[in-house]
Amino acid sequence: MATQQRRKHGPHQALVARLLGLLALVLMTLAVPSRASARDRAIRVPVTIHVATHEGRSVVSERRILASIRRANRELAAFDIYLDVEKIQPMVGGTRIETPDHRFELARRAPRDGTVHVFFVDRVRLTSKRKGDRRVSGMHWRYHGLIKDIRAREYVAVAHNAPTTTLVHEFGHAFGLAHDTNDDNLMCSCRRGLDPAFTERQGRRLRAGARRYKKRNRKR
Repeated sequence: MATQQRRKHGPHQALVARLLGLLALVLMTLAVPSRASARDRAIRVPVTIHVATHEGRSVVSERRILASIRRANRELAAFDIYLDVEKIQPMVGGTRIETPDHRFELARRAPRDGTVHVFFVDRVRLTSKRKGDRRVSGMHWRYHGLIKDIRAREYVAVAHNAPTTTLVHEFGHAFGLAHDTNDDNLMCSCRRGLDPAFTERQGRRLRAGARRYKKRNRKR
């Protein structure tokens, strides 16, 4: 019986070990502000990352997760905003976000604990009366309804095959930026150039938005 239990839980334990190793690698490669910047300007945003799993395996490669985090910190660091990844953990189920029930399910896994919850999943689909069903690379979602246990909860979700710019694009939405087609920038939903970035105007709004996000999602 003990041998069977070890076999049963082995894949999950191996996945946890890999994600812990990824967390260690993330912490070593995060952008670190200078002393003056840290004292005067830096906005540090704590992050919890959830990785959807299927049959004991992550639906998103660790390599893609790391690349997305690195890209997000590279772009945000230009405006002295830094993502501090506090935890990376596997998540049973929740591999797809296609219906309101799926979105509510993830909201229940994203408590208002002072961190931005990021879900790496297999597939993200949005539904609207005007555009119908459409698959997207990611989404920022915030609940505005009356269901008490998920009131005001919000999170970011990224699909398994999303470009490495998707995560930072969704952080842009979380911090108050809308889509912007006037420039070749990270908030443009059109085809982007080889190395898009935030504009200075967007950077100023990002800083204000990051402060607001931290204030409204502070630990309770």
